[in-house]
Amino acid sequence: MEKAEENIEMLLRDVTERFETLAAQEDKEIVLSGNHDVSLYCDALWMSEALGNVVKNALEHTQRGGKIVVSWERTPLLTNIMVEDNGKGIHQEDIHNIFKRFYRSHISQDTHGIGLGLPLAKSIVEAHQGTVSVTSKVGQGSRFVFSFFHLTKE
Repeated sequence: MEKAEENIEMLLRDVTERFETLAAQEDKEIVLSGNHDVSLYCDALWMSEALGNVVKNALEHTQRGGKIVVSWERTPLLTNIMVEDNGKGIHQEDIHNIFKRFYRSHISQDTHGIGLGLPLAKSIVEAHQGTVSVTSKVGQGSRFVFSFFHLTKE
């Protein structure tokens, strides 16, 4: 990995621009929210891949007219990046399996994919000494949180 100090807002703009056309076609909104001066020590290409996978899933599982909010914050201990949608949500029986390779819920068989996006995102975040957590309610949406401790640069 080629890590450098990256501005999170610029990184997330690059990620979400890839999905603007699809979002507009499906009458969905992607909103960015966070301080302009927050940065993260990461490999921008790999981190873009991880975040893009989660944003893509949010778009796929959010109905027409839905909203995806991508936000970030820096606390004294952590930098967090959140991807939140008001889509279908994830069933509790599936929540512990979504990061397993090739896992496909019997409930979401109508969407494309082979079950590699979320496991790849998790692997990338963990390679950056971060964690991924998810909370979700069926019919209300999901919230993914990428958390990175403020560590010394390696």
